[in-house]
Amino acid sequence: MAHLRAAQIHMWTVGDYPVIATHLLPISRIAVKAVDPQSGESVLDIAVGTGNAAILAAKAGAKVTGIDITPAQIDRAREHCKAEGVRVDLQVGDAEHLDIPDESMDVVLSVMGLIFAPDFIAATRELARVCRPGGRVAITAWAANSWSATWREKVAHLSAPAAGPTPDEWGDPVVAIDRLGSAGLSAKVEQRNFAWRFPSPQAALETFLTAAGPFVSFMETLESHDKAEEGQRLLLEAIEETNVANDGSCTLPAPYLLMTATR
Repeated sequence: MAHLRAAQIHMWTVGDYPVIATHLLPISRIAVKAVDPQSGESVLDIAVGTGNAAILAAKAGAKVTGIDITPAQIDRAREHCKAEGVRVDLQVGDAEHLDIPDESMDVVLSVMGLIFAPDFIAATRELARVCRPGGRVAITAWAANSWSATWREKVAHLSAPAAGPTPDEWGDPVVAIDRLGSAGLSAKVEQRNFAWRFPSPQAALETFLTAAGPFVSFMETLESHDKAEEGQRLLLEAIEETNVANDGSCTLPAPYLLMTATR
C-alpha cells in the first residue's frame, strides 16, 4: 500500500489545486449546508484540500479540524484559512488511519476527497469511528454520468486497468449506501447538478492539464510511454463532445452524489 500512498501524495501535489478548488466551492457549500454545523460543534474535514469546506464550517462557529494526506495541500489550506481570517486545526493525516479520538466529532465531511482512499473499507470505518452517536456525515463523489466518463472511455486503451477500487465506484448510489451502511452509518444519497465552466474548450483543456492533479499525473504516465500527445488529443475530443455550450464557451456537465448519513 505504500506505493499507493506515494501516488496519492504526488497526484495532489502536482498541478495548481487552488484553481480546481475555486471551481468546486459550490459543492463545498452544499455539503456544509447539508450537515449544518453549529457554533461550538466539532467538525472534521477529511482530505481538506485548500480548505473550502473547513473554512465554511469555521465561519459558522464550529471547531474545525482538517486533515489531508498531502503536505502541500495542508500548506495551501493554511494560507487560505489565514486569508479568510479563520482558525482551523490542520494536520497531515491519512483517511484510512485517522489520528482522531473515538466519537469525538459532531460532524464529519469530505468533498471529493475520501473517495480517493484506496482502502474504502478502512476509510469509511475510520469516518464512522470518529463520529459521535447521532453525529452527521456528508460525502460527495462524482456521479457515473459525468462528462469525465467519456474521457475515461477514450483513454482506457492507453493505460492498464486499475488494480483495485477506484473513486468512480463511489458514483454508484447503491455502492455508496452499502459502503456507508457497512460502517454503521444510516445513509441516503441524492444526485446534484454541477458543471465545469470555462471560456472555451481550449481553456478547459489547459486548466485540466496544468491544474488538476489526476490529469497532470496521468499525463506524466503517458509521457513516460510516449503517449502524452495522443492523451491530450483524446482529452480535447472528450471536452468538445460533451460540451453543452453553444456560444463558444465550454460547459461540461458533471453531476455528483451528495451522501448524507447519521451514526
